[in-house]
Amino acid sequence: MIVLFIFFALLLLSTPIAVAIGLTSFIALIKSGISIDVFSRTMFSGIDSFSLMAIPFFVFAGDLMLAGGTSKRLIDMARKWVGWTTGGLPIAGVLASMFFAALSGSSPATVAAIGGIMIPSMKEARYSPKFAVGLMCAAGSLGIIIPPSITLLVYGAVAEVSISQLFIAGIIPGIFIGLVLMVFSYIIAKKQGHKPDQKASWKEVWISSRNAIWGIIMPLIVLGGIYFGIFTPTEAAAVAIIYSLIIGFFIYKELTIRELFKVAKRSVITSSMIMLVIATAKVLSWYLTFEKIPTQIASVLLEYATSPLMFLILINILLLIVGMFMDSSAAVLILVPLFLPIAIEMGISPIHFGVVMIVNLAIGMLTPPFGLNLFVASGISKMSLTSVTRGTVPFIIVLIAALLVITFIPQLSLFLPDQIYVK
Repeated sequence: MIVLFIFFALLLLSTPIAVAIGLTSFIALIKSGISIDVFSRTMFSGIDSFSLMAIPFFVFAGDLMLAGGTSKRLIDMARKWVGWTTGGLPIAGVLASMFFAALSGSSPATVAAIGGIMIPSMKEARYSPKFAVGLMCAAGSLGIIIPPSITLLVYGAVAEVSISQLFIAGIIPGIFIGLVLMVFSYIIAKKQGHKPDQKASWKEVWISSRNAIWGIIMPLIVLGGIYFGIFTPTEAAAVAIIYSLIIGFFIYKELTIRELFKVAKRSVITSSMIMLVIATAKVLSWYLTFEKIPTQIASVLLEYATSPLMFLILINILLLIVGMFMDSSAAVLILVPLFLPIAIEMGISPIHFGVVMIVNLAIGMLTPPFGLNLFVASGISKMSLTSVTRGTVPFIIVLIAALLVITFIPQLSLFLPDQIYVK
């Protein structure tokens, strides 16, 4: 109980999540009389994984695609495709976010890359600023759902589940959430009387598609290579870097040597933050297991969760709360060892459970007080955090409705893995 109090106290004091988890773990080990060398050994073993090597690679590839001009070409293509419909501009923002999510694997990166262009464009078209930032925060959450997702990768490493199957399981739920956001945008635009853009000619559609095609090809190469067994997810991430360098230097020609060093520095900082969170969370997870806390939680849950459906409802409630305070990778590392064994015992597929968990944590990216997407959107829109938070409220409700559909219809997550990976 004291350990939990210390952890949440540190979070409320705005302590960086890695520091909060690390300090909590360190104090917990001392309090239990456990040798301190466990702390350093567990931190090292927590990131000593070939699968986790893909994280810095995917982060670097996503940053290269952003710096290389891919995001603005995806936005231009999306606007030419759907801009002529009612609500075409916000729908194009969602579509562009879906494409970029398949490049970056990161929610904050998707918000920054697409929102930085789409939020001012929607304001100029007289959409409410709160609607614009709320939509981009929600669409950005697709960054950790649509593969290649960094958080799905972490889940696969912790749960010892096929990362390839997890990636393909995230495709339909990601597309479903994107379509739900598009329909919601259409309804709002229709209700508020927004006029669509002028319909683009077939020539303009073709030119914009041709310009963006190199960005669209990358996830096809990466995911196709993984699914057909040509390379592992980690090797795929390395391929993505090489592909991104070729596009940035020789095709779009917007990447320079000077910019490359800036991108590399930014990627190293981001990757270091993620890996530090993973390392410290591994220590806390080890401590919880050592104290048999998973067993205690399981016994309490099983008293109330009389069926798999009830268990998933309780997990959804818990994860939505956790997502408000904790980074998605840290939440996966701490909570998966607690709840996955119970889910498997109840006959719930670990693939489906992983997708449900990641969608919950994606919603956490836009819920206060520590939703990362909120801070990114506030920075790029120059709006207060309070205004951005208010703008996300309708979208949080929409995303929770989509989450319930994904939770109660497992085949949305399992259909593609079942078709591709025949047992």
